[in-house]
Amino acid sequence: MGDNDRTSRPVLAVLLSGGGRTLANLIDQSANGDLQARIGIVVSSVAGAGGIEIARNAGIPTVTLLRKEFDSDAAYSEAIFATIAPYDPALVILAGFLRKVIVPPEWDGRILNIHPALLPECSYASGRGFYGDRVHAAVLAQGESVSGATVHLVDNGYDTGPVYMRQRVPVEPDDDVRTLAARVFQAETELYPRAIAAYLEEQRAATCSDGA
Repeated sequence: MGDNDRTSRPVLAVLLSGGGRTLANLIDQSANGDLQARIGIVVSSVAGAGGIEIARNAGIPTVTLLRKEFDSDAAYSEAIFATIAPYDPALVILAGFLRKVIVPPEWDGRILNIHPALLPECSYASGRGFYGDRVHAAVLAQGESVSGATVHLVDNGYDTGPVYMRQRVPVEPDDDVRTLAARVFQAETELYPRAIAAYLEEQRAATCSDGA
């Protein structure tokens, strides 16, 4: 793939707080051409997060913004959007980002998140404080026979934005948090790139229609 192909693809801005497994998957999907987009900037809410090193190794610019350095969620969010604006991203992708984002009007409908459970029916395993193993523990405690992952648009709540795409996985009788988490994450690695690609295509089609 030539330089022109890479630079002409839509740009993603990725926000993260942890080890960067989702980021690594998106980098791989972009590199092999399955995801026709490139990651232009990574913003971390945690200094030294593993995702920073993954981004740097891939040659992606990184910025760390700490919530404690800002007076409010609104001020913090404003700094995030000001940081990514020069990269002109088509979409902002939350990849394990554990800080609240206040969405300005110009970014409405341009931010996606993935949650490791089925929404809206598993709303008991969503919201503030529900991430990672806490989600899977809640699903198991509820006795569900099915779990999965949900890609949704981001609004000003926690995991409350409109559902865009989902993928279901079985909950096995002998599952614990670890085994369920592994199965759900495998679904996420397939679902998130597919959802991003589909959403970008919808954006492109809408733009072409508007310009017709």
